[in-house]
Parts: sequence; structure tokens; C-alpha cells
Amino acid sequence: YMDMIDMVSGFKQVLLPAGQSFFVISVPKEHEQNANVQHYLSKLTEVVHDKLFSSNFLTKIDDVLISLITFGPAGIFCHWTPKTGLIFRTCKVGSYVILEDDYENVIGTIHRFKRTASQAYELWGEKAGPSIVKAMEKEENYEQEFWFLYRVAPRSRINPKLSRDYSINMPYEACVVAEKDKIVVEEGGFLENPYAIGRWARPGCEKDGRGIGTEMLPQIMILFEQVKNLLECGNKWNNPPRQALTDGVEGEVRTSPGALNWVHQIDAIRAMDSSMNGNFPITEKSLEIQYNLIHRAFFKNAFAPLQGLTGDRRTTLEIQERIRETLKLLGPPVGRIWYEILNPILKRTVLEIIRNRDGIEAPPPELAGVSFGIDYVGPLALALKSEQARAFNEWISVLGQVQSQFPDVPVGDHIDWNDAIPRLGRTLGVHTEDIATEEERIEKEQARQQQIQMQQQMQMAMAMGKAYKDGTAEPKPGSAVEQLAGAI
Repeated sequence: YMDMIDMVSGFKQVLLPAGQSFFVISVPKEHEQNANVQHYLSKLTEVVHDKLFSSNFLTKIDDVLISLITFGPAGIFCHWTPKTGLIFRTCKVGSYVILEDDYENVIGTIHRFKRTASQAYELWGEKAGPSIVKAMEKEENYEQEFWFLYRVAPRSRINPKLSRDYSINMPYEACVVAEKDKIVVEEGGFLENPYAIGRWARPGCEKDGRGIGTEMLPQIMILFEQVKNLLECGNKWNNPPRQALTDGVEGEVRTSPGALNWVHQIDAIRAMDSSMNGNFPITEKSLEIQYNLIHRAFFKNAFAPLQGLTGDRRTTLEIQERIRETLKLLGPPVGRIWYEILNPILKRTVLEIIRNRDGIEAPPPELAGVSFGIDYVGPLALALKSEQARAFNEWISVLGQVQSQFPDVPVGDHIDWNDAIPRLGRTLGVHTEDIATEEERIEKEQARQQQIQMQQQMQMAMAMGKAYKDGTAEPKPGSAVEQLAGAI
């Protein structure tokens, strides 16, 4: 249990670092250099972070990570209302059925939930069903609970004559069914799937997936048995079984601290053979091996890479490299979390905020019809992206060595600096507004060229002035100019 809690805490910190931005909104390359687009995306990213952090998102993401790591599947519902703004609800394990397409992608769900009679009547009124209407006739039945099924899936038929903003013509259809009365309570739709459902791992033919807890359950059961054996072994060594002569002791043998036993002869009470107590070192070692297996499964070294190191001399570079290498171990599972959980949540959140003008103005005309993406810039994302920056640095180093050995070879011409430098900055997590746009870069280049031209013109004017002065002045006695003038 403690390994799971530590992993959830550490995993959340590398995914969603406290007080920091963990993602940026990106657009295709041909649009990202526009100053208006860059400014709008920067502001939109800030607004989305503020809305997420002011909602119950961080609290609910804890439940999602616990479910993912322990059981395998996890579900969260994302919605926006004018009254509450962004709101998130998690789904308990076993309360929903995952709907997949032919490519094992989650496309929908059937969620089973319950509401009290008063809650259901407040939501749907008379449409809630005869059972709920009858329960509302008596006040003592107001808190009676009823089960409902909520199905959300891609709409099979869309009427091209109707607007996509019409709820029953949206890309995702939603249907609420009263389980007891077997009637449809409500029908509607969503522009995007409001449910984000992910799996820690998705083995073949297991659409619900598996978590670390389910995979390690046999090892955990063995660990429980070994802990019991260790406690028994320790108790036998600390309070070993004893033997006593018949009628050699008066009364019962007392083993409490300071106890006094009256015997008829010395050594009438003796401990039994110590080999019967068990081998404590072996039992402890086998327990340690089992602990390490479970620690490894829960990525303990990834979240506490410095724990257990011997010696006290560690360089900063060594520590940074150790942390970077251990974070890379989380690459495979975190990729699925980004794809199945965070991407759907963030894209729906961004679109809801834009559609409802919640703290942000309308997008500039340059973004009309342009799709956007999510780039993660948390500690884990940057650690995984660091290989790109490292490859670029190694390439530059190799080119530098080639240039030193072959000075006449223009190796620098093989580098597209205008694209490479901004891309390197984004890889390292540099804020978009701190990277100059193409227009700003062109303006700086033009200003630099103008300054060079002005300096050249000033130098030319100074040279011409000096030449004119030298040509009109009287030649100095004995100078070459005087001798040349005399010869003429």
C-alpha cells in the first residue's frame, strides 16, 4: 500500500508539477511563427491551467492514478457548465464498461451510477420513471437510491441537414436509462467524448487492462506469508520454547522480565535446540528479495533515485543523470496515460473554454479551421525529450571536430539554424513567448544589416574625407608627394 501511495505522489509530481505549467498548446509549424497566434496560444495555455487548478481536477487525478496503478483501468468525466465551470467526476472500478473500436482505442462507455429519488426527480422530473415518481409521493422515500445506465458512444447516424451544435446531432450520443423501469430518461450528445478512460497496460484480449497491483498480487500474497514467517521466527528467537523436568519446577514456568522460578535442581528449565527456532538471516533475506521485487514493480527507484546510495560523494552531474535515467523507465506507461487520459481531458477542456469564452476572447482569424495539439513540458516529458537535445548537441560537437580538421569544408551550411534553435528551445521547455517569431527574427536581421550598411557608409565617408584633405593640402617638404610634383 505504501509503495502505491508513494508512486501516486511521485508520478503526479513528474506529470503535473505543483505550481508549474505541465503542457503548452501547439499548432502546425506554418502557423506557430505568427505573432498573433503565438500570443493567443500563450494566453490560452495560461487560462486553461488556471481553470484546471481552480477546479477539482488535481483531486480527481489522484483517484485516477490510484485506480490505474492498482487495478489497471481508470475513468474520469469532464464537463463544463455556466454555474460550476469545469467539473470532473471519477468512475469507480467495476461501475463502467469500456467500448473499443477495431484498433483497441476507447471510443465510449456504459457507466452505471445511482441517484436518490430526490436527486433523480430534480434532474429529470416526471421523465425519471414511475418508480421515482411514486417514491416522491412520501417524504421517507426521498433518499431511496435508484440505479441508472449512462451510455456515451460515437453517433452512428448524423443528419447533414441539422447543425452539429444540436444535441441530438452531435458526434457523440448520450443516453440515460432507468434500470428499474427500463425506460430512456434522457437523450443528448456531446461534441467530444466527455469520458476519458485509460489503462495502465492493455494485454491482448483484455480491454479492461491490468495495473501493477493486479500483476503483483501473487508476489504480495507471498510477501504476506513471508512476513508472518519472519514474525514467528523472531518471536521464537526472542522468546524460545523451553523444556523443564517433570516435577522439577514449582508451579508454571514464568518467562517475563525479572521472573523468579523455584526449581528442585539447577538447569531444570532450559531452552530447546535453537535450530527449532528457524533461520532468521535466511528468512530476513528472502523477505528483502520479495520487497525489492515489489519496489521495482512500483518504480520505487524512479521516484527516490538517491535513496539507498552508499557513500557521501555525489557530483551534481551524477545526480542529474541518475534522476534522468530513472525517469525514462516510466516512458511506456506514461505514454498511454498521455494518450488515453490527459489528451482527451485537455482537448475537451480547451474547446469548452474557447466555445464558452470562459476567460478568453475569440481566437484570431489566423487560427480559423486550424487543429491544435498538446505538448507536455513537465519534468517527465522533458526527461524523455532530452535525448533529442542531446542528439543535436552531439551532432554540433561532431561538426565542430570536422570543421577543425577540414577548415575549407562549410559544415555549418548543413544546419538550419532558423528552425533548429527554436525547436531546441521547445524541446527544453522554453516558453513560447520567449522564442522570437519569424517576423521578429526578420526584423532583427534587417536592423542588423542596416547597422552594418551605416557603419560601412561612415567608414567610406571618413576615408573619402581623408583622401580629399590629403589631396588639397600643401605637400610636406621632402615628402614623396613633393618630389612627384617637382618632377611634373
